Amino acid sequence: MKKLLLRTALLPLILIGSSTYAFADDVSLSVSADYVSEYVFRGVSYARGAIQPGLEVSTQGFTAGVWASLSTGDLADAAGDEVDVYAGYSWDVSDTVSADVGATVYHFPGSDGGLFDFGGASTFEVYAGLGFDAALSPSLYGYYDFDLEAFTVEGGISHSVPVAENTSLDLGLTAGLVTADGGGDYQYGTASASVGYGLSDAASVYVGANYSLSSEDTLRFKIDGNGDSFTNTDNLFWFGFGFATGF
Repeated sequence: MKKLLLRTALLPLILIGSSTYAFADDVSLSVSADYVSEYVFRGVSYARGAIQPGLEVSTQGFTAGVWASLSTGDLADAAGDEVDVYAGYSWDVSDTVSADVGATVYHFPGSDGGLFDFGGASTFEVYAGLGFDAALSPSLYGYYDFDLEAFTVEGGISHSVPVAENTSLDLGLTAGLVTADGGGDYQYGTASASVGYGLSDAASVYVGANYSLSSEDTLRFKIDGNGDSFTNTDNLFWFGFGFATGF
């Protein structure tokens, strides 16, 4: 996902032109759609090619949204579709520190049951994080998934550089550690660069490239011609493009 990923994807678009539509004095709506050549989340590759739409509503610090990843790759290289529902609340701790708490339901309709079967095909996660109004906009988040019994801590930095009218170059770096009950611990990192362009006050587009690393074989996998073996890699280059707009 999810909430943090959606925010990251929208960052260059927000900086060069708002793609959020305020349909009431204190309520805003944002819509996005992206394509990625590889769906990578916390150092794990989930799909070879995916379309990822998102919808988010915010009011007075409260945020709720739905986000999906729809695989476009062959099934041998994809873990299937995903639909996430999330909600959270953010506030200013001080002039330079903001806090964010919330929860996400990760739903995998292709793994067990249908689209609205939220039984064994879903996991529930809570999160809390801090953002700092400082050089490189550092952030630190912690996540706990009750179903997977997995804890993740992730830090990130980002920087945006205006390069032309309505255009910006946006750089980001994240690194994290995942620990799970019963083992399977690993570390990961992703470097990203994107160019965003504001089409209007209500619509923006971007194109970007990413490079991910993992301490374990959690990234791209391939099924051979016989369909009975696979190889892994601990690094992966992938790209994406998309838009955000308001109604």
